[in-house]
Amino acid sequence: MNASSWEELTSQLAVRLPLLEFNDVIQLTAPGNRWTELMQLEDSLALDAVSNEFLPPDGQLDAAQEQEMRNRGWQSPLPLWTHQVDKWPLNSRDAARVADLMVSTLRDVYRVADPSDIEVTSFNASPQGTSSLP
Repeated sequence: MNASSWEELTSQLAVRLPLLEFNDVIQLTAPGNRWTELMQLEDSLALDAVSNEFLPPDGQLDAAQEQEMRNRGWQSPLPLWTHQVDKWPLNSRDAARVADLMVSTLRDVYRVADPSDIEVTSFNASPQGTSSLP
């Protein structure tokens, strides 16, 4: 996914989400080990975001950023920030919300400067490791 704007990145991700199959994973990664990811479970989505435990000292979230994570619906890290979406399949509105959560968390909380700094990786975590994702 190459996006020239945050809106384009969010839109591209939202289009992919309803196509997920069991154990499909999408990771959004930025320099400094900043990332969000999701995994398609049987009837829900599990989202994770990196916590201070895995961030370099100069990239750790401060108290205000951690509060912003909670305000966005992320659950306190044990050891990662988590968010569960107990709905499947996703309609386009729900897919847009999930995509926005992943992208805006990187932009607004982890302070990723530009969408071109984000690498999108997708794979299937099943033992066979096959995915229908482009």
